[in-house]
Amino acid sequence: MADLQTALRNHGQAVDAYLRAARSVPAAQWGEPRATGKWSPNQVTEHLALAYEQSRGVLQGGRPGGALPRFLRPLIRIFLLRPVLRSGRFIRGSRSPKVMQPTGSPVPSDVMLNRMQAAAQAFEKYAASAQAATIDHPFFGRLLVADFVRLQEIHTQHHRQQLPANAV
Repeated sequence: MADLQTALRNHGQAVDAYLRAARSVPAAQWGEPRATGKWSPNQVTEHLALAYEQSRGVLQGGRPGGALPRFLRPLIRIFLLRPVLRSGRFIRGSRSPKVMQPTGSPVPSDVMLNRMQAAAQAFEKYAASAQAATIDHPFFGRLLVADFVRLQEIHTQHHRQQLPANAV
């Protein structure tokens, strides 16, 4: 697995790429789902902001959104997390936890993108200053901070692909 500095650099590049692409989404498409039952660019960006806010809480030792029983965490880490980290892709059909579901309330793109950027930067700040190399994640159990940063990079790249094709 990657070292923390490499993970942070790659993560920052993924966030920058997402923000560039999202800023190029025409205003008329910002609140429009890409397909029936799919999220709009506004909702995708809100989801990312929520994920970063929750993840920062985990880095701070919190349990935002609850936790799985300890005996399940190694199984989730082995069968769900490791394949994602290895392949750099989410497993098809993966669903986000309820706490990270967007509200769908229309928010101007500049406001939502600023929120997402601030949340991603705060996450990076806490990851960079982590006192230990590992955290006790509420779903994955013992996890390297570098792997947690890598997971957020993969997550951001995954959602970058969901922006309209005409986005940079």
